[in-house]
Amino acid sequence: MLNDLAWIDSGERFIVIAGNQPAVATLYDKDCNALFEFGKRYRNTIRFCPFSQLLLIGGFGNLKGEIDVWNLDSLEQVGKARSDCAIDIEYAPDGKHLMTSVIFARVKVDNQISIFNGCGKRITNPPKAFEVLNYVQW
Repeated sequence: MLNDLAWIDSGERFIVIAGNQPAVATLYDKDCNALFEFGKRYRNTIRFCPFSQLLLIGGFGNLKGEIDVWNLDSLEQVGKARSDCAIDIEYAPDGKHLMTSVIFARVKVDNQISIFNGCGKRITNPPKAFEVLNYVQW
């Protein structure tokens, strides 16, 4: 089962999250040779920071909202966070912040956004709450 796939912008490498949960996230080269395994965790989302070598692997939607941030150059985990009930996460266009959201279409209560720095440290504490939140975008 494929959960997510994302190419690194150079087109030389890509990451796949595959398997039943907990799933395995693996970095491959363009010839499909496995280069690094990020571990077996409850994850279904891959995001790349637009201006650095940071990678986010998270578990959203029906998962717990756990977030791992990795440095792609060193292949070391540089941060982690959690955003309960979040259904989506995106890096800001400046690459310095992350935003998670809980929107009304998916969850009828506790609609909110949370802002984190690029390595996963929460900036909005508590999260910004809304009675009804329909859409979020940077």
